[in-house]
Amino acid sequence: MPAKAQRIQIPIVGGQAVSRSVVVNNQATINFIQAIKGQGAKAPIVLETAPGYVDMGPAGDGPIRSGLMVNSKIRPAAVKGELYGVYGTKLIAQTTNIGNLTIGTTTGLGNGNRVRMARGRQYIAFVDGVNGWTYDGTTFAQITDLDFPGQFGPGAPTFMTYLDGFFIVNDALTDNFFISAVEDPTTWNALDFDAASVSPDNSLAMASQVSLLWIIGDETAQAYYNSGNPDFPYDIVLNATQEVGILAPQSLADSDDGIFYLATTPEGGRFVYQIQGQAGRVITQDEQENFLNTLDDPADAYGFIYKQAGKSFYCLQVGPSPGKTTSTLIYNIKANTWETRELQDGSAWRVGGIGILDNDNIAGSRLQGRFGTLDLNEYQDAGQEIIRTRRTQVFHVMNKSIDFWSLIIDIQGGIGNAIAPNPILKMRYSNDAGQTWSGWLQEECGGVGQYFRRVVYDQLGSGRNRLFELQLSDAVNLTIIAAYAEITVDAD
Repeated sequence: MPAKAQRIQIPIVGGQAVSRSVVVNNQATINFIQAIKGQGAKAPIVLETAPGYVDMGPAGDGPIRSGLMVNSKIRPAAVKGELYGVYGTKLIAQTTNIGNLTIGTTTGLGNGNRVRMARGRQYIAFVDGVNGWTYDGTTFAQITDLDFPGQFGPGAPTFMTYLDGFFIVNDALTDNFFISAVEDPTTWNALDFDAASVSPDNSLAMASQVSLLWIIGDETAQAYYNSGNPDFPYDIVLNATQEVGILAPQSLADSDDGIFYLATTPEGGRFVYQIQGQAGRVITQDEQENFLNTLDDPADAYGFIYKQAGKSFYCLQVGPSPGKTTSTLIYNIKANTWETRELQDGSAWRVGGIGILDNDNIAGSRLQGRFGTLDLNEYQDAGQEIIRTRRTQVFHVMNKSIDFWSLIIDIQGGIGNAIAPNPILKMRYSNDAGQTWSGWLQEECGGVGQYFRRVVYDQLGSGRNRLFELQLSDAVNLTIIAAYAEITVDAD
């Protein structure tokens, strides 16, 4: 190495960001999580492995349809909270002591639709876009009240939520929303409704957060509060209206982190929007919006939120997109950045719905009637390899030619285990933003006890605009802390 070589830091940690022109930005973060570290940490943000999926067996007779499953002790024999979700046509109660219980089977036109569930004090209820269903711990039944949307004439109850003792349902064919009798989703009154009246768009989606009820149409998001009015309790909060509609109704997901959805405006555009309190903001940048604009049918996207190890993630399942049948975008809420999750074949993440049972993240499969757990100590996906990839931003020094003598990746060494005793970290590089690549170079990450193993790649040629791609498929816990390069910069 020439004496004039200098060591510089390569910006290796980052998110998913591919521009229309890849020479500007062509970053990928696949099956990694960006983790913000506290004061005094070696690095302020690092890349950690995303959780693996431990298959736990069959559930129902088809893929998960409920993005957020609900936990309840409503069944009289329940020892502790049980997790309720709709798999295929069946409402399933997942328990920790006796396994999965089939509570009931749905029928009707909405069996293939996404399901929205709500939990009250005495009932669990859900809608599938055509029908509504209830369970009181003993009886599972379809809602047959003629005043329920769709029971007498056209109607599309696609969302249900619970707030202030009422079950609340929308009618996606109109701008109306309806409330049940107090704590009773089996009983409805045709006069207990209101219209989302700020804009004439239909009530396509609905969420409750911070004591507010949000009705979201194709042009606006309108907030309502419980005023105590005896005629109808919900009045609009005029100064909270957002002039941002929803493009994919089932993309909506809410938690204490806010309401998230794939959005649009009357002027067009595709972006992800977050409402928190009474304010909203766009959380996608140009790179993610460029991807969203390539989707064949964005209206079919659906979303959900899960939390694990102090982090929250908004998961958006979309597709098809160029070269893929489906894709999974992940918004890392704490890090305020985007990532992606993939299966071994490059298709979308397996998870189609989520819930908590006995402190475990229970994940329903979008592919088949099975469920599993998301486990940070598992490094495979239902027995298949998880390919973890990080492609860096383009590195340059005022567009001068750079000789790269070595690349050093700072990781935790000695991560080998019984499944992968000698894990390998692969690296390749590109001088044209990923349009063409070098061959893969391979370095060991260190077997069990090899804590001081360094990952170093030597003699990496020269280029003016260089990006690196790292890839790991071994079932180990890899943390990428930083990257450094020994370089010389030409004078031209």
